[in-house]
Amino acid sequence: VDIELIEHNHGRGEAAEVIPEKVVEAQSLKVDIITSATYSSKVILKAIENALLKATE
Repeated sequence: VDIELIEHNHGRGEAAEVIPEKVVEAQSLKVDIITSATYSSKVILKAIENALLKATE
């Protein structure tokens, strides 16, 4: 199983791009956000959540 970021206009939130890897490792959306990229971390987690919900429809 893998999660691919198709697009992320990262700017200062580039550090949050490790979030998908953390989600896969934990098999959970309950992972620590990246302190230096709080907003990007939350956006990426929400995108993953939305994708999972859509996949189960």
